[in-house]
Amino acid sequence: MRGILPGVWAFVVCAMAGLPGCRIPGLEGPVSRSLATSRQLCQQGVTAMERGQWDRAEQLLQEAVKACASDPDSRQNYAEALWQRGARSEAIKQIEEACRLAPDNPALHIRAAEMLLATNRVESAVRHTRRALDLDPRSPSSWAMRARIMQASGQLRDALASYHRALGYRPNDRTIQLEIAELYCQLEEPERALVFLQNVSESYSPGEEPQRLLYLEGLVYQRLGRHEEAIGCLSAAARRQPASPAIICRLGESLLAVGRRAEAAEAARESLRLDPQSEYGHRLLEWVELAQGRDETLRQ
Repeated sequence: MRGILPGVWAFVVCAMAGLPGCRIPGLEGPVSRSLATSRQLCQQGVTAMERGQWDRAEQLLQEAVKACASDPDSRQNYAEALWQRGARSEAIKQIEEACRLAPDNPALHIRAAEMLLATNRVESAVRHTRRALDLDPRSPSSWAMRARIMQASGQLRDALASYHRALGYRPNDRTIQLEIAELYCQLEEPERALVFLQNVSESYSPGEEPQRLLYLEGLVYQRLGRHEEAIGCLSAAARRQPASPAIICRLGESLLAVGRRAEAAEAARESLRLDPQSEYGHRLLEWVELAQGRDETLRQ
């Protein structure tokens, strides 16, 4: 699933949780010392996250939570730092506590749903997504989250309907369009997938298309039997970072389909240099050798 680095909220709600100094939401007056300390530590923690200093970020955000345990912003960001480290159970505890402290924040519920879905806690993910939709029925993020849950549960047509609902509220969202394209591929409808992929591709300047987009376009062209176009997309995807044995193998498959066997063999070998255990790479090399063997037989 996808990681989200949250920004710092302009206003932080801090509810009474049995700690002195944390003010009840809505009350006017100066910010307490404990809340001010929590906000300062939270800001420093977010800055550390933005710089990739995850250990320091986790330490600072843990201190922020201790300074004011009822600050949902500190808990949300602490959850992100824990998630980055792979401490998923603890991250979920923190994000769910943030949701409890700020129950009317749909973005918090969506992030909780993302984490829960990533750990296969589907029912809990559904609960948070429903809450987010109750709070904002026109939220594209909430409808997209619902679609991901439906897709993960095998309810592909329901997922498609939710994705289109999300896209209706945010028509130019590249991520949603890519997810719809992937779902159409899963539904074995490559022509419809291609429409969305081409829409996304046109939104980028030439040469700036992300690897994922190019790879998906290549897969769709393969399924349509348009291997020359697949080669163009997959070659571009293979030049993007990170290097991907799977993309290189897909490229080799299309090269083999159009008779460019030497290039297909080189693609197979390159994929195996990146991942010597790649079953796809070994299989592609076998296909190339079989094709070359047939060529030798025909020449005799």
